[in-house]
Amino acid sequence: MSWSYSGDPTNSSIDAVRFLVGDTDFDDQQLSDEEIQFLLSQANGSAYLAAASAAEAIAAKYARLCSKSVGDLSYNYAQRQEHYERLARRLYVKAAEVAMPVAGGISQSDKQIVEQDADRVQPSFTVGLHDNPRLV
Repeated sequence: MSWSYSGDPTNSSIDAVRFLVGDTDFDDQQLSDEEIQFLLSQANGSAYLAAASAAEAIAAKYARLCSKSVGDLSYNYAQRQEHYERLARRLYVKAAEVAMPVAGGISQSDKQIVEQDADRVQPSFTVGLHDNPRLV
């Protein structure tokens, strides 16, 4: 399994997911490149959805670990788990904000461009489908 972070989330979807979940430290790797690539494929390439799933996966990893204390030194994995669960919720909200509905045919130029597209599937019906030009 490989791990990489080039620091360029604009041009690398793996870097974008790592950036969003904070998995950018080589010395504290959370997910492999292959795991992130899997999450991206499940999220249809959406970095925010993949990052939310990544945060859930990291939270699940910490949920399995027990908190430990030895003298003054302690590891509280429950806090990390809670952090990543909250992060996942925030990322799901962000993913919903990014997904914007598209309405076509609002402007005349948009309609003309669509109608002139030779590769477009022709509609089953149109306005004036049953108009008889001889009756006009």
